[in-house]
Amino acid sequence: MHGTMCLKFIDAKQAKDLYNYKNIKRKLYRTNAAIWYNKTCRHKHLTPTYVNIRIKGKNPQNQKTLRTANQYRINQEIKFLYIKKTKLNEQLYKLHLKCAQEWQGTWPIITQSTDYKLTNEMENQYNKLNRKLDKLQKEKQTKEKTNNLQRCTKFYTRTVNLTDLRFSQEEIALLNNGLQHSIEEPLKKYWTNLIMETEQAIRKLDSKMQAPYRIRATKKLRQLRASNHHNNIMAKRQTYILKNINNKLEKENAMVVKADKGKTCVIIYTDEYNKKVHNFLNP
Repeated sequence: MHGTMCLKFIDAKQAKDLYNYKNIKRKLYRTNAAIWYNKTCRHKHLTPTYVNIRIKGKNPQNQKTLRTANQYRINQEIKFLYIKKTKLNEQLYKLHLKCAQEWQGTWPIITQSTDYKLTNEMENQYNKLNRKLDKLQKEKQTKEKTNNLQRCTKFYTRTVNLTDLRFSQEEIALLNNGLQHSIEEPLKKYWTNLIMETEQAIRKLDSKMQAPYRIRATKKLRQLRASNHHNNIMAKRQTYILKNINNKLEKENAMVVKADKGKTCVIIYTDEYNKKVHNFLNP
């Protein structure tokens, strides 16, 4: 309430600074979302709609050239977005210092309110980008089926669907990871706690042993941060796919259970599962 009351007595210059701060931060968040979208397309070998490259001929050499050109276009777009992100960060940093000096104690309340509104706004943006990825994935599947390019040999089925539900290829791929598969959280959520817990464990050692163990821990943390960069990109996509799977299961009153043998997952209606359990316990 204190922050909202203060907003009534600001002048035109302060209002303009607040508007510019929110607008720049919105652009920064959208740029991060665009970077994630392009990196996901590059990882999944999808072609975004803005990549309009056409090559005559359908022989393997022409198709290879087309794929290389598409990847090059996406890489150039990612480089441009990173340059844009750097400039937006510089603008946001300067404006943040200026507004913090003007608003002083009320500035943290204003930034918290702004971040909350932009976070809700970006959830819709990521859902929109995920729908675009769904569309590109379907187009890729249809092309692979028509050209007979999708040839995959499976020794056994990892997911058995005993219901009438239909799942996309990405949803089946996620289910094939098994029930023990967990989607890794973004590194930002637990990075600070990980550093603090590591430092607390090192301080319990002898004072002479702390320095070498601190160096080794720093190397391991850097390796973890470098390897987690790719996981953060796929975690958002897998979280979106998992929500779609849960919505389908809840809508049709179905569930995913583990088979009696092996690591196969079975999709079955809840009523049928309860009947089988009842018949097994009461033969």
